[in-house]
Amino acid sequence: MTTKKCLAKCKVLLYLIIIIGIGAFLRLYLIGSESLRLDETQSIWQASHTTEFIHFYMLKNVHLPLHNTFLHFWIALFGFGEASVRTSSAIFGILSLPALYLLSREFLKRKWALVATAIGTISPIWVWYSREVRMYTLLILVTTLSYYFFLRILRTNKLKYYVFYTLVSLVGIYTHYFFLLVLLTQAVFFLSTWKVDWNSRLTIPKRKILYNFLTAAVILLIAFSPWLYELIRIHGSGTLAPELGKPTSFNIILSFFEFTFGYQPDSVTAALIAFWPLIVLIGFIFLAKRNPINPNVYLMVIGIILPVFLTFMVSILYKPVYLTRYLIIITPLYYVFIAWLLAKSKGLSQKVLMTILVVSLGAGLVNQSASPDIVVKEDYREATNYLSEKTNPRDIVALAPPYMIYPLQYYYRGLAQITSVPIWDKRKGAIPDITPERLAEDTQTIKGGHQRIFLFIADNLKGGLEAKEYLDNKFTKLEKIQFSETLWLNVYQAEYGPKTYAVKEGDTLSSIAYVLYQNASLYQSIAKMNNLDNPHKLKIGQSLEIP
Repeated sequence: MTTKKCLAKCKVLLYLIIIIGIGAFLRLYLIGSESLRLDETQSIWQASHTTEFIHFYMLKNVHLPLHNTFLHFWIALFGFGEASVRTSSAIFGILSLPALYLLSREFLKRKWALVATAIGTISPIWVWYSREVRMYTLLILVTTLSYYFFLRILRTNKLKYYVFYTLVSLVGIYTHYFFLLVLLTQAVFFLSTWKVDWNSRLTIPKRKILYNFLTAAVILLIAFSPWLYELIRIHGSGTLAPELGKPTSFNIILSFFEFTFGYQPDSVTAALIAFWPLIVLIGFIFLAKRNPINPNVYLMVIGIILPVFLTFMVSILYKPVYLTRYLIIITPLYYVFIAWLLAKSKGLSQKVLMTILVVSLGAGLVNQSASPDIVVKEDYREATNYLSEKTNPRDIVALAPPYMIYPLQYYYRGLAQITSVPIWDKRKGAIPDITPERLAEDTQTIKGGHQRIFLFIADNLKGGLEAKEYLDNKFTKLEKIQFSETLWLNVYQAEYGPKTYAVKEGDTLSSIAYVLYQNASLYQSIAKMNNLDNPHKLKIGQSLEIP
């Protein structure tokens, strides 16, 4: 290797280290400063149980057990704190950056591979999920590595790449069901480019590669078969899942917008999406000039389009499963594709496009971090701190929808009882349907013996507005507070119970607390309010103020 080439490689390595360093900073800086969101607290709750429970629970969920099993052991080592649990995702997010560079080098020269990596570094949606306790950064990492090892196999047919490919795919199929779309995309690409010679210096029989891929597929099927058996045996996957609506073509546009600019306030999203048809038209014109399409470009195109198309069609024709975050598997190739488009542009247009891209991504990242008006930002910490401070044992906190219980379990330290609308017993399985009859029955149960009902709702989730509208019509509203874009607290008067209690013969503070609150341990609240130096000495007829 000449000195000039060595210096060039060292320069690229230095730039790559700087880019990854920036990425690490964006993912780790003040990582515990924001409240945990609903999905995060659900992951933590699941991971706080035994691995056997995680396995069983995920069979009833829409996800797979690997991430939460990993999180279980992470929590055992580093604790439950916001920064601690989120760092587990940040690590996978940081590792995805060098993986993206390796993948990009299969398509682009070093300079443009660095550009693709830089896009991933400041990608608002990659940064978002790197700071969230979910499986999506692990999914990004295994997807990126899977495509990389897949291409290395096609170009070299070396055993080590088959081994790495199989191991990464094994992690992927136990991370998220949508990883199967990555494997399907690779299979479609391989079979549809059967006649393409990937290595001009070395002739590799395609039948041999096919045989090796089939061997890997058999290994993966054997490894995944225990989970499939359990799914079939207990009719699992989805009985504890939220209901999704059927997507429209707008959802596809919104997904690509979010893959580019991240999560933005509705006003910003609407303004920027207005330009999306023009961007798509330019892209199609650009690709139309490359006929026939290079196999590398073909892989990028089907890797971006096929998973979205299949998910959309399944959601329309069979069962809604379309969520942008599930389709984050397309983002590694999507960012490589953007870098490729920039590399193919020339002169002034290239500089203008790069400037627009950097400014747009940077602005999107800053606004995503700073704006309080983003729907997916959920400030459960402030809301539960307020509840902990303002409620007393005569109050009750009701949650709608019921699965908002997870952030309350993480943050709430108050004395009031917690329930949900409709009332949900997690031990009995799925959340009951919300009907007028159930609302009437459950609200009477919730009202009994309580002075105030603190209804905590997410108005963007099914059941939240229904519960609010019912209580609005049946009870006097005392207060209404907004904590983030979709989180609201509505306080209602339940019963006008006595504020004092006359001590009778045989009464103790514990027995009084049990009569009033059905919880004898709350006698200390009564003692504190009445400044009782000796709570064990009460006088018959003594008047006690009741909190």
